[in-house]
Order: sequence, then C-alpha cells, then structure tokens
Amino acid sequence: MPPEDVQVIFKNGIAPLYYFHGENTRALDDVLAHLREQLFAEDEADFDCGRFDAQTHTPADVLMAARTMPLCFGRRLVVVQRVDAWLDDDLQKCADYCLKPSPATCLVFVSTPEKKKLSGWVKKNGTVRSFANPRWDRDIRDFAVAELARYKKKATAAALELLCQELNGNAQTMAGEIEKLSLYCLDLNTIDEADVEQALSAGHRNTIFTLVDSIGAGRLEHSLGCLKQLLDDGMAPLQVLAMIARQFRLLARTCEADPKRTGASGIRQLLGLKSDFLANGIIKQAAKWSAACFGSVFEELSSADLQLKSSRKEGRLILENLLLRLADLRG
Repeated sequence: MPPEDVQVIFKNGIAPLYYFHGENTRALDDVLAHLREQLFAEDEADFDCGRFDAQTHTPADVLMAARTMPLCFGRRLVVVQRVDAWLDDDLQKCADYCLKPSPATCLVFVSTPEKKKLSGWVKKNGTVRSFANPRWDRDIRDFAVAELARYKKKATAAALELLCQELNGNAQTMAGEIEKLSLYCLDLNTIDEADVEQALSAGHRNTIFTLVDSIGAGRLEHSLGCLKQLLDDGMAPLQVLAMIARQFRLLARTCEADPKRTGASGIRQLLGLKSDFLANGIIKQAAKWSAACFGSVFEELSSADLQLKSSRKEGRLILENLLLRLADLRG
C-alpha cells in the first residue's frame, strides 16, 4: 500500500479505535506496521503491544488488555485478528467499550468479512476502513508499480504488461510474486520482459523448494545438485541466496503460526500462497525444522550474504559451504 494512502488513514491523529476488514491482507499489514511505528518508533514495545486472535482468545482477554495502562509508552496498542470468529453474543461484550474506549489504548479489530454491528460501534469513536483486493487491470497495474517501488525497481511497459498477466488479483500472493521477481533481478534497476519470463518460471521456484526440502530431509547430495542446477542455469549466487532466504522465512513464519492450529487455509492466507496444496507443502517442509533453529539459520544466511558481497571466494563454494552448515542445524 503506498505510504501516502496509509498516511491518509491517520491524518487526524491516532484514534482509540479502528476496525480494518477486507481480503487485502497486504494493505492491512502495511497499515498495522505504520500504526506500530507511529506509536513506538523503533523501540521495542513488547509490554505495551498485545496481539490477539479471536479464534483462541475471548473478548474478556482483549478488554482486559485494552483497559490496562501502558507501562513504557504513552499508549498501548492492542490488535485482535480474525474478529469474525466471535459469535454475536461474544461480540456484544465489546459494545460498551467501543462507546467509551480508553484514551490510553489504541484497540484495532481486524477481520476478512465485515461484522456490521462492530462497524457501527467503532464508527462512534474511531475509524472503520475496508481493504479490498485489486479488481481491475488498472488497479493491478498500480499495485505492481507500487510493490516494485518497495524494492527500488521499475519495469518497462512490456515487462509490466507480462507481469500483470501472471498476477491473480490476491494482494498477498501478488506481493509474493513481485518479491520473487525483485530478488531474481537483484542487481537491476529496470526490469524488462525477458527478466519477468525467467523469474516467474516454475522451474527455479520448484528447484529452490526442492533444495531446502532436501536439506531438511538430510539429503545433502541432492540439495547440492539443486544448487548446481540453479547456478548452471545462469542464476547469480546472490539471487540463489535471496531465494533460499525467502524460503526459510516462509518456514519460520509457518512454525511460528502453529499450522496444527491454523490449518492449511490459515497458512495459505498468512503467506499469500495460491492454494492449500502449496500451503501443505510448506507445512510439511516446516515440520522438518525446529522453531529454535531458525535464529542460527538466519545467522548463517547473513554470513553467506556478507561473504558473497565482500569475499574473493567463489560464489559456488560459499553456497555449498552454506548448505553444509544448514544441514547441521536441521531438526
């Protein structure tokens, strides 16, 4: 979501209540990130920032947090995801608070389908905003341009047209595809049509998935073979590393979300994947890694990135050593 559009939502300051609903989870993430930044800047705010999920938390849990005075900052931030999971009787318990919210708290309700009653209550003292996925060709084109700008990249007219043909209208999924394109074109400022054709081909994506899967399964020789294929196909070592890092970010987010509780559909929505089939593949792959190991995994990825950018070692050798170290971390 363009920064100027986010700023419009908060042009009159930060309200005590917000209700954000809609399928465009990408825009929702941007707005929540901006809100947190406005309240806490760059500081850690664990004591004054509460995140709740209506599927596992009750209105009483949320209201208790909302009525708690902030500890370190001027205001608390309380975010309730998937509020549509509450039945009407549960939701009714929030009505009185919405009519007289705490000035020391910013309470944010989030859901995909709109809860009309909640919208009515929040509007009295706060802001309600709907976030729909891009629907028309022009909307998708504008979305693609804005997402590319996140990575300081532009696309030629032909490249942009081809890219938009590949996008499906789901903002989170489109953002993921554009991230892959930007990582593939890491050293380019302007992306052309040939770059799009190569970056969005299924072959490289599947090879990266298989490479990481092979590490998790202890098949080091097979993962090294996948690495050789990618490099022999002309991918730069930094591009390969960026795609490996992205795959591990997906695995880390999946482990953190607890797929046994959220299910394939929840993981699909969280990661912006196109289908439950892809989500199940990520879930199966994530099960081969313990949540505790990801800190070390990202340290190894960061070290490899530094070596590729500053060392005289051959890129292929640096990546092969990385795979060896990652194989020792699994489990």
